[in-house]
Amino acid sequence: MIATILEKIVSTHVQRPYHHGDLRRSLIQAGSKMIEEKGLAGLSLREVARAAGVSHTAPYRHFQDKADLLAAIAQLGFEQLTDQAGKAASLHEGDPCKQFVAASVQYILFGVRNPCMSHLLFGGVINMRTAPRALKRSSWAAFQLVETIIDNGKRAGVFLDRDTMELAVATWSGIHGLAQLISGGYLSRLAATERQVEALGKMVCQLLLTGILNPDEKKKRRSGFKGSRIPGFE
Repeated sequence: MIATILEKIVSTHVQRPYHHGDLRRSLIQAGSKMIEEKGLAGLSLREVARAAGVSHTAPYRHFQDKADLLAAIAQLGFEQLTDQAGKAASLHEGDPCKQFVAASVQYILFGVRNPCMSHLLFGGVINMRTAPRALKRSSWAAFQLVETIIDNGKRAGVFLDRDTMELAVATWSGIHGLAQLISGGYLSRLAATERQVEALGKMVCQLLLTGILNPDEKKKRRSGFKGSRIPGFE
């Protein structure tokens, strides 16, 4: 299932060299870069056109307005997030626990490395109830990845036999909350470097994982679990 999700993303998100025949993608990529450099307030169709090396009227061939461009950039962001987390999970086929931690840490790293993009995706900038269908699909794919890993764990008998949606929402909320706390500077003492962010992420994700393990699996792991040390904060 993880491979299937990644295949769908790759089919719609293929990196191609710039040329004016692919103007829409070039504008989306230019806008994505501009958001991280200047923030959401610094984005405009005129500035994106300039960055892409086209006339200021060219973006209107593909986007009605700034909101339309933001939706397309958000779709790209969700695709990148799911791709990175999915690839991390795919390194641990057959081990849902390691898949859960690996994908979750990549989610956290994505949010910390791309704070403005993360704000666009999850900060209420776009109303997902009225978002374009393609954007809704890409956002749902990110959540499906979490569900897939949890389903794998339930089938393997290591995760609680509870509703998959309940477990996915509970764990995703914790992962997302940590990413936002780090990005907002609230955990600067614990997450001053990317190495610390990764270690903190692993520690929190392992604790979240413990919460969804079935009782027998939890008992087996309890004696051997030591958690992760956070470099520079022992």
